[in-house]
Amino acid sequence: MILVTGGTGLVGRYLVRALVEKGHKVRCLVRSPKNGKELLPSGVELVRGDINDSAAVSAACKGADKIFHLVAVIREQGQSTFEHVNVEGTLNLVIAAGQAGVKHFIHMSAIGACDNPKYKYVYSKWRGEEAVRQSGLCWTIVRSSIIYGDGFNFFDRMMQSFKYVPGPVVPVPGKGATLFQPIAVEDIVRCLCLIGENGNMSGQLIELGGPEHLSYSQMLDRLMERLGEKRYKIYVPMFLMRLIVPLMGSILPDPPVTPVELKQMEVPNITDIDAVEKIFGFKPRALRNGLKYLPAGKKS
Repeated sequence: MILVTGGTGLVGRYLVRALVEKGHKVRCLVRSPKNGKELLPSGVELVRGDINDSAAVSAACKGADKIFHLVAVIREQGQSTFEHVNVEGTLNLVIAAGQAGVKHFIHMSAIGACDNPKYKYVYSKWRGEEAVRQSGLCWTIVRSSIIYGDGFNFFDRMMQSFKYVPGPVVPVPGKGATLFQPIAVEDIVRCLCLIGENGNMSGQLIELGGPEHLSYSQMLDRLMERLGEKRYKIYVPMFLMRLIVPLMGSILPDPPVTPVELKQMEVPNITDIDAVEKIFGFKPRALRNGLKYLPAGKKS
């Protein structure tokens, strides 16, 4: 039995489908069984509860020999804080996994995870990693750059700027030079499945990204090219962004960017450009090909 947390999220839906197709018995911890039934393949066992519910987590771990832990908060909302979910939730799960005798714990983290509290999100991811490393379990930690695909993701946030800023312009934070290494969800799931099948990867921290190092500005170009959007990029100085972004957050219920995300853009979000090929033996798709899940717009 394989337990997947975060099974109804972007990566989770693709991973659960892949595991079922490979013939595995899969169980998911879900807050809404109704959503789980709608989004996941038939035959997947659903346990109702969230990652901080000790009783539900223990029930979900019972009889599982492998766990893919995908649950994470990227934006804080109400009680769903970085501390509550990314740190305390992970600790709750590793304790239950240890008690259940889980043989392999695969933890999804993020490139940039670090012991620096001024970067709130990746600091919480680092602390979650520490809970896993100190658990006594056989673990593998996977750090990924931004993951995209058919489901809400980083590029949907970019597209929000088209909605909130009328054409013919689109804002770019700072110089738009922060580097990313976007990887398609299909490729990250292929890597996760291979990790699950390979017991020799226990005790490893693996960093993954796509086959390109692209700046924010370059990724925006690729997105506009796919959508057929013709806009002029307006580079907004970071000191102005630091004033505008909190204001947007006070006005919009779901802004394109938050102060935490803006702060994170101070550091690159990349690893070795051939990381996937070196470790797993295949080359992930380039962003132009990966964005084909989006409807193509008219070319100007």
